[in-house]
Amino acid sequence: MAQSISLEKVISLLSLSYEQVVSVSLHNPRQFEAQSVSGYSKLLVVLSRGDGRVKIINRRIDGVQISVTIIDESLFRKDCLNEELGGAAAHLLLIPYTPILGEEFLRSMEASYFRHISMESFRNLILSYKLSSTFFIVTPEYILYDKLKRISTIYPLSRIHVKNLDRGSIEIVLGKLKKSLDTLVYEGYLKKNVIGYSPTEKLVDKVLSEKTLINTSEDLEHIFKLYISTKQSSVLDFIRYATLDPSTLMIPKIPDPEDYLYTITSLGPQPFPIRLTVEEFVKNLVGVDVGKVKVKRSGGILNATYTVEFYRGGRLERIFVKKYLNWSDFKWVAAWLWALGVKNFSIMASTRMSNEIFFINKLAELGFNTAEVLHINWKDKILFQKYIEGENTIQYIKSRGLEKAGEAAEKLGRVVAELHLNDVTMGDCNPFSFIFTSSQEIYLTDLEQCSLKGLKPWDLTELILYTAHYLPANLVEEFAYIFSKAYLENGGDPGDLKESTEQKYTRLLSPLTPFWIQSRAIKGIQKILEEKGYH
Repeated sequence: MAQSISLEKVISLLSLSYEQVVSVSLHNPRQFEAQSVSGYSKLLVVLSRGDGRVKIINRRIDGVQISVTIIDESLFRKDCLNEELGGAAAHLLLIPYTPILGEEFLRSMEASYFRHISMESFRNLILSYKLSSTFFIVTPEYILYDKLKRISTIYPLSRIHVKNLDRGSIEIVLGKLKKSLDTLVYEGYLKKNVIGYSPTEKLVDKVLSEKTLINTSEDLEHIFKLYISTKQSSVLDFIRYATLDPSTLMIPKIPDPEDYLYTITSLGPQPFPIRLTVEEFVKNLVGVDVGKVKVKRSGGILNATYTVEFYRGGRLERIFVKKYLNWSDFKWVAAWLWALGVKNFSIMASTRMSNEIFFINKLAELGFNTAEVLHINWKDKILFQKYIEGENTIQYIKSRGLEKAGEAAEKLGRVVAELHLNDVTMGDCNPFSFIFTSSQEIYLTDLEQCSLKGLKPWDLTELILYTAHYLPANLVEEFAYIFSKAYLENGGDPGDLKESTEQKYTRLLSPLTPFWIQSRAIKGIQKILEEKGYH
């Protein structure tokens, strides 16, 4: 039978004085026993000054044996703020509790701890998915189950209480998490939408700039803190008085956090675990018989790209599918990129995919034309996008006659200038990354090497000299001149344009565009710089 407990009983049971005690709280994972002592209860006692250690003991209260955690106030604060003890004491705040003494103190520590675990969860997400994490939607359930899974894995004594959390207790904790997340929205670290929260660029920049080795393995960090930072004579010293229940040997079954994580697509929020193949996407989301679908390989050596064609309502439709491959599998590519020493290309498939997803969405927000994301298969690294009907730069020039190359140059110069004004660089700024549509719009594609505040001169060098490879020699100077003129007149930096002619960049295009062709392009660039008064 459940029993109630008083402060006097706790003081007597633990042989403490009233002056020593900062707070006492009774934690129950089952709400129908919320204010009573039962076999699932846990007692947390915070002392103003103790022996500088965490002590976990078992005591009987009216015939019921419960676990008691005793900790110094200073240690408890550190554990709530940064899990300095690996969450050995702070994790109890994930179990709904009844304050017996020090309610205001406990609420303050609870706010600190919930902020910490919220930021920790977003930090791990950002370190895994980099810039694209700004287009993830995280629910409070994701954060809670992510933390419960981690703490029950590294800290066996938490398992019996995690296992017995009932729905009522879960709802109480989720309500507290929402308050913590709303505070982070107010501080500018998160943005709130209908179903959850997304990290802002402010938070992503903060996390990526602070990235360290230990950040990439926070579970390992917590284990070290749990067993070493507590300054025990042995790793098990602080639980030597506790009786281990056999249930502590089994990790409790916890809902998969990823079931409560979403990514943003043009078709709406997509549950993260959904990983469709091309056939499944067409059948489930488009509603077309797979047998009537044509899949064509559309090029790509370092990535596998496909055009998927099908008829819907008597009308031909297409989608673009890209499977990212690890460039490290192509040893010659990795060696060549390393030898360049100019541009830090991303080689890993997951990094390039994450980067491209971010810039597809980011550039669209800035007003540029990009192909909408339809579906993301994170596990297999496959991206589904709207197919853009049009011609790449070389096709566009040839279809209008080579003498019309200047028309394309003017449009490209304007677009690249606008990109650079927004501190965005393409990274791999080649003529095939720009698609000209029949409505005279230019779409930006193949954005996996884009970056913020990257090398703008390299963008200019690559686009001008790469395009020059496909032009008659007598048109190269004019193309470079018109492109550069449009670039400058639309806000491009003359310093970047001037730097683009330096040998450290131009030599990298020598295997594609020989020196005598490059010299014509450079002449066109220098000509407009002189006319504009930039020497």
